[in-house]
Amino acid sequence: MPISPTYPGVYIEEIASGVRTITGVATSITAFIGRAKRGPVNKAITINSFADYERIFGGLDLNSSMSYAVRDFYLNGGSQAIIGRLFKRMLGTSF
Repeated sequence: MPISPTYPGVYIEEIASGVRTITGVATSITAFIGRAKRGPVNKAITINSFADYERIFGGLDLNSSMSYAVRDFYLNGGSQAIIGRLFKRMLGTSF
């Protein structure tokens, strides 16, 4: 709505810009997808510590670079991770 000046001076009219404020989000959450010793397969599991990872997925494993990445994530101050364990059954195996 335009302002009708009634006397000399400076007048300010605020106009809505349509710009929306960006909402802050946590930056210490990440996702890991890879091989693990055990745990749910093809399902995203949220964990809050490396102890959770050890309990659910079996801890460090030389065949799993993901296990070391999760450990390092928590050593560097990470707070929450989403883990996706992938599993491929080998031909000729019975497990």
